[in-house]
Amino acid sequence: MAETIGRGDMKPSYLAFLAKSIGRRGVFQRIVVLTFAAAACMPASLLLAAGELDTPPAADARIIPVDASASPVALDRELRSADRALIEAIAANDRLAAASLLHSEFTWIDRDGRGRNKSDLVSRMILLAAGPDANVTLQPYGRVAVITGTHLLTPDNVPAFFARVWVRQPSGWRLLLYQETTPPDAGEPDAGVKDARYDTGAQPPICDNPCRSLPYKPLSSEAQEIVASFMAGEKAVFDGDSQTANRILGDDVLIVTPADVQPITKVQRIAAMRAAKRPGQTLPPSVDSMALWVFGNAGVMAADQESPAGEMLRTTRIWAKRDGQWQLAFSQQTLVQ
Repeated sequence: MAETIGRGDMKPSYLAFLAKSIGRRGVFQRIVVLTFAAAACMPASLLLAAGELDTPPAADARIIPVDASASPVALDRELRSADRALIEAIAANDRLAAASLLHSEFTWIDRDGRGRNKSDLVSRMILLAAGPDANVTLQPYGRVAVITGTHLLTPDNVPAFFARVWVRQPSGWRLLLYQETTPPDAGEPDAGVKDARYDTGAQPPICDNPCRSLPYKPLSSEAQEIVASFMAGEKAVFDGDSQTANRILGDDVLIVTPADVQPITKVQRIAAMRAAKRPGQTLPPSVDSMALWVFGNAGVMAADQESPAGEMLRTTRIWAKRDGQWQLAFSQQTLVQ
C-alpha cells in the first residue's frame, strides 16, 4: 500500500496579502481560548508576519510507503510516545531530538498568528516551550492524528488552546502543524456572540472565492475531491444550505473560530445556519493561498484567508474520507495580529 501526498500550485500572494495588514495590529485582538474536558466534544495556513516570509514550496506529488500491518493500538502507542518525546525535548531545549520529530514542512502557528517553519526553529526550539499539557484529547484519522488540549504559554502564563497535527511516515510519526490560540480579551461581553467580520450586513451579489473559485490547483484526484468538498461546504454556509453542510461536516467535527469562546460542534453549526435571517448573510473568508497534504483517507489543509473586513486568518483543517465522502473533521482559525 502507499500514501500520496499532493500539493497543488499556490498563488504567490504572500507579499501583497501581508502589505494590506501593515498598521492593522490591535484592530481585532480577540482569539479563541478553548478548554477541553474529558466529556467535551472531540474532534487551520501559512500567513507570515512581516520579516518572516518564506518561499512557498513547489508543487509536488510523492508516494510514501506505509506499514499497513500496524494495528490501531500500536499506532496510538507510537503517536503518544512521539508526542511525549517531543514535549520533553522542547522542555530540555534538546534541539536535535526535537527537530528529528518535526516534518520537513513543519509550521508552528503561534498565539499571534505568526508562522515559523522548521529551519526557523531549529536554533530556537525553546520558543515552543509551554506549561504542562492539560485536558488532552487524541483523535486519529488513519495516518493523521490531532492532539488537542490546553496549557500556559511562557513566560507570561497566558492560557492557550493547542492543536498538534501529526502524520505517520515510514520513519514514524512526525509533527506537521502546531497551532495555538489565546483567550479573548477580558471585559468583552459580546465575545462569542457575534463577530462583524463574518456578517456581510447586506447580501453581496455572489460568493466567488471560496465558493466558486480558488487560487489553488489540486494535483491528485484525492486532493481534487477534498477541495471540491471544501468549496461545497463554504458555499453551503453562504447559501444557508444546511442539508449540504450536514453531509460535509463530520458528526465529530470541532470548529474553532476567533468569534466563539467555545469550539463549535456540528449541531451548533447547523443550528446557526438555520437561524440565519437570509442566505448570503455569512460570507466565508476568501482564500489567498492553500496547501494540501493527502495521506490515504485523511487530508491536512492549510490556508491563508482574509475575512470580509480585511482581517487575516490562518486556518488548519483536517479531512476524513468516510463512506466515499470527504468530511470536515477539524478546523481551527487563528487571527493574525
